[in-house]
Amino acid sequence: MDPGNVNDNLKGPAETAPPPVTPPREGDAGAVGQSPHPPHDGSVKPDPANAPSVKTLAVRGSAWALGGNITQQGIRFASNLLLTRLLLPEAFGLMTVVNVVLTGLQMFSDIGIGPSIIQHKRGEDPAFYNTAWTIQVIRGFVLGLTAIAIVTPLVYLLGGVMGANAHDGVEPVYADPQLLPLICVGALSAVISGFNSTKLFTVNRRLMIGTLTLMEVAVQTVGVGVMAYWAWHYHSVWALVGGSLVTAALKMILSHAVLPGGNNRFHFEREAFNDLIRYGRWIFLSTSALFIAAQGDRLLLGLYVSKAVLGVYSIAYFLSEALAQMIAFVTRRVFLPAFSRVARDNPDRMRQNYYKVRLRLDALTLPAAGALMVLGSQIVDLLYPEKYIEAGWMLQALAIRVAFACTLPTAVSCLLAIGDSKSVFAGNLGKTVTLLVGIPLGWHYGQMHGVVWMIALSELGSLPILWWRMARHGLLSLPREALAVVFVALGLGAGWLVSTALSGL
Repeated sequence: MDPGNVNDNLKGPAETAPPPVTPPREGDAGAVGQSPHPPHDGSVKPDPANAPSVKTLAVRGSAWALGGNITQQGIRFASNLLLTRLLLPEAFGLMTVVNVVLTGLQMFSDIGIGPSIIQHKRGEDPAFYNTAWTIQVIRGFVLGLTAIAIVTPLVYLLGGVMGANAHDGVEPVYADPQLLPLICVGALSAVISGFNSTKLFTVNRRLMIGTLTLMEVAVQTVGVGVMAYWAWHYHSVWALVGGSLVTAALKMILSHAVLPGGNNRFHFEREAFNDLIRYGRWIFLSTSALFIAAQGDRLLLGLYVSKAVLGVYSIAYFLSEALAQMIAFVTRRVFLPAFSRVARDNPDRMRQNYYKVRLRLDALTLPAAGALMVLGSQIVDLLYPEKYIEAGWMLQALAIRVAFACTLPTAVSCLLAIGDSKSVFAGNLGKTVTLLVGIPLGWHYGQMHGVVWMIALSELGSLPILWWRMARHGLLSLPREALAVVFVALGLGAGWLVSTALSGL
């Protein structure tokens, strides 16, 4: 489990029609990091002729996004190592369910406010983004009330049934009395996040990645520090909830205080509201399917295994996700806005640009995924206490899923940039069906081993669908996709050499 993760990587932007073809808007191409252009608030008019090119912005943004994400992954990894020495696996098992429930609420109500602001031609119009902010605030309160009024009774009933059927003295996750108060208190993070400034999205729209990255690293560092101190002092699962609330509150405050752009206020405009709802209807379906695809493994495992086993699995999942989260972060933060500009201004270059991006990302991540398939057990043996030792073989299997997951986010961003959000929904739905069918079958035939292997192969439910849609748009090259296998094989070979060398020591 990643105690520092705020689930930003699970957002699924989508659009039902191709992005509108409009001339460059003021403020759309601010410099990455510290922008030379002032905020688009009408006070000063930037000169579009002097704006950096999309390629320049993408390169700078990629450097900031990669550097920031590597830093954040390092902070998460260090905090994970520390917290596993301060808390029992049962604490991670409980918090895994809390995070899945809260993430599910957010994703099942996602109408794509952020992606709307990033891609809409009125994304920097105060009437538009203030209407979006008003909806976002209301949604935050609805999420908090829903968690208390609907989810907690369901968890209570489920826990009662599972507790009555418990055997061998193993208490199921859903039967733990701490779970309900953890969900209720954790739901406050949704209310807090509802007040986040829309400047988070307008800054991303301008590809000002440096400003956003520095703020997020600072927020994460403080949140992890609070978790670590609380866990050291009290040795309680409440450390994870408390740190999450501090992280949400600090991000909300800084989003208003330090990011450039116009301040938010409550406002409602019918035209903006209609555009947001029309834009977000496929996002709602896509993220609903994505919730099960991305979180369903832990939600369903809670029905089969104890808190301790779920906690061990969460460690393996956390370690395996580092590469996939990095790619998802960079594509969401940099390549979705960049591909969207290419789709508007020069669509004939989309395939060429897509595979240029893929070549660099594949060469960076796929050999590492291949090495992880071999070295997973040794990594866990080296870094974690003995009570987490079973995470080793799980990590090796989950690395297969990571290899698939590293290639898909850029395809998703490419499809979204040309307006094909239905294909993204279909891909998420394919993976969801694979998990819903595969996990029960895996448990029936192989218990925990069977479940983990079904999860490892779950991306096969979405891969053919995305390839088919990319081919329909003339964006797919099968020979180029085959190159991904070569990168994974190189990683496998390097991992085998390292493993052999370590075994001889």
